Amino acid sequence: MKEKQLVDEILEQYKREDINFDVYIIADVQKKTAREGDPRIAHADESEFFSRREFAEIASALFYVFGFARVFYSEMSFIEYIIHNKVAPKGCIVYNLSRDGVKPGKKSLIPAFCDLYGIKYTGSDAFVISLLRNKKTYSDVLLQNGIHVPITYIFTPGHTSQADMLNVFEEMDILIKNIDESASIGLTSRCRMKLNRESYQQFHDTALEVNPKHVLVQEFIAGIECEVLVIKYQGQYFALNPVEIIFSDGQVFMDSEASNAYRYTFKLLEGASSKEVQKLATKAAETLNIKDYARFDFRIRNGTPYLFDIAGTPYTIRHSSIAYLFEQYGVNYEDIYKVIVTCMLSNYQND
Repeated sequence: MKEKQLVDEILEQYKREDINFDVYIIADVQKKTAREGDPRIAHADESEFFSRREFAEIASALFYVFGFARVFYSEMSFIEYIIHNKVAPKGCIVYNLSRDGVKPGKKSLIPAFCDLYGIKYTGSDAFVISLLRNKKTYSDVLLQNGIHVPITYIFTPGHTSQADMLNVFEEMDILIKNIDESASIGLTSRCRMKLNRESYQQFHDTALEVNPKHVLVQEFIAGIECEVLVIKYQGQYFALNPVEIIFSDGQVFMDSEASNAYRYTFKLLEGASSKEVQKLATKAAETLNIKDYARFDFRIRNGTPYLFDIAGTPYTIRHSSIAYLFEQYGVNYEDIYKVIVTCMLSNYQND
């Protein structure tokens, strides 16, 4: 497959790179980040952070690939280190996995700081990474560019009326999602329902449970779910093979429990939909101007793919669609990080 050939080409380029810089890893970890961080910081839900085992998988791979790496368990500890030690920007790169905070722009802190100091980093810039957290805004942008997305609406208790909600979603299957955290956090079986006048009170009560300030209400697309890794290499976008999510125990969508317990497996998506999903993922990446890599999540209903979520810094733990894909390509788990860093270096060279 041509996608495997591309990965092999990038890995060959990695061998030719002069990797003589220090690698700084920024990653928020359960029972570590909040304990070591500034007590004034409003931290994200712990379930959004890496578990000890998950981070060990990533960190060990990065140490294996780059030899020397320094780990920072909070955004502020990294920023303070760079400022106080007057680190030379050209002598290091940042592998950015930061995700602490509760506001929509929380993932933009490290990219903005690195751009200010001229430090190379993985992932998209501050504007794009913030945009990827605002589903309503980027869904509107993608829809205007011919990409199908679920109907998406922001519900604010005490402000959004029942009439407004029924006007948009009456007799439609919906999902209630947390705006301020990753999509699956706080998502339970109660969050899926058919919205009508009889179910409205249940909807209202569930929305308050998920987030009393505001929630994202999204049309539920019944069908196959798949994830697509898109990389930007030497200034060009490439969508790798889509990976289908296989749920267990009758599960039909990724809620918090299924996510935390890894109650899902993977297989390569087959058929005509696979190429269509790749085409749309590439177009979405170009439209939103992602840098280096991002994961695009689709649901396919009656042959039509709907883009419902985008992960700007997707999980690359061993139980992930990305790790599964690289396994199908016959390369090592550690090669994921070689590919991402090589893409990053190539894109800086092409700026």
